[in-house]
Amino acid sequence: MTGRSSKLLQRLGTVMFVMAVAGPSAMAVDNLEFNGFALLRPQTPAEFPPLDDDSLSAQVQVGVDWRPSVNFGAHLHLLARNQQDGSHRGRAGIVEAFLEQNVAKGSNRFHFMEGAFFLPTSRENIDSLWENPYLITSSALNSWLGEEFRPVGVDASWLHRTARLGSFSVGGTVYRGNDTFGALPVDRGWALHDRWILLGEHVKVNSRFYTSVSAETDGRLGWAGRGRWNNDHATLQYTRIDNRSDALRYGELFNWATRFNIVGGDYTWHDWTAAAETGWGDTAIVRTRGRRTYGIRASYVLLSRRINKFRVSVRGDQYEEAANHDHAITAGVFWEPVGKLRTGIEGIAAGGQKRLAIEARYNF
Repeated sequence: MTGRSSKLLQRLGTVMFVMAVAGPSAMAVDNLEFNGFALLRPQTPAEFPPLDDDSLSAQVQVGVDWRPSVNFGAHLHLLARNQQDGSHRGRAGIVEAFLEQNVAKGSNRFHFMEGAFFLPTSRENIDSLWENPYLITSSALNSWLGEEFRPVGVDASWLHRTARLGSFSVGGTVYRGNDTFGALPVDRGWALHDRWILLGEHVKVNSRFYTSVSAETDGRLGWAGRGRWNNDHATLQYTRIDNRSDALRYGELFNWATRFNIVGGDYTWHDWTAAAETGWGDTAIVRTRGRRTYGIRASYVLLSRRINKFRVSVRGDQYEEAANHDHAITAGVFWEPVGKLRTGIEGIAAGGQKRLAIEARYNF
């Protein structure tokens, strides 16, 4: 991690630490909200992407929100897990840390965020702490975004509500870091899991190089823009991401210049939900023999139904890099028998491999 990024993360951590532990003289305790979960997941192990994982996975995730008013707030997302998967500083740390402001003017709302946050693109990772309510693991597209993309910067959006046509919104993000975004699909391969990268973590790409969302190596700002329409039943959104990387090597980090588009939507009718996203673009690096560019694409279609205390879901994935194409089928059932307990079972067939996982989760 570079000195500039390290200082930025230290400032973010200081702000969120004060938020969480300050006494009543600094803030009202009843303005603090906590949520999260602990899970235990035995599964059939695999050694290679897209289903490489340990035989036993355990996680604890905690969200801390400070809401002194409807116009101002702060959010801290912490995670600890038993798996490090060859990464550096990957067992416990901060997933998100940001401040946010809301300004409402009639049928218009302006929203601002400053810090490190998930870009609001996913149509499946829609629950608190960027969790997936439909299946244990996320699609190849959102597994990649969760593991290799986390803007560290500022985001601004404008939403306009209409009585008949629903709501329209546009947003833009300017961020640091994420210079290595694009390495995983090409160098390691696509994956289907729920392993979100931490701020300061270096995730292993191959035997020599790593990827990081928080390391700033080339001094360039990346950007993202999006537009969305939604009503009470449906959502449609387009997003453009450009990390503006220089595509050069910096020690164990190799920058990838990635430009990526995402189109997604969902529709809910009674107990049924359908969601789909497709993402496409290219990523490039500069090697000794010149610049190499690779096309990348990933798509999924998901169908889910709520039946009393059960949720049944099935998802089809297609993903590719350069000339390599593959697909996956995932099916799962969640059962919420009592209170805050949720259990589930999921099976995936992908890339000639199969994985079966059983999960017990306690929400708090």
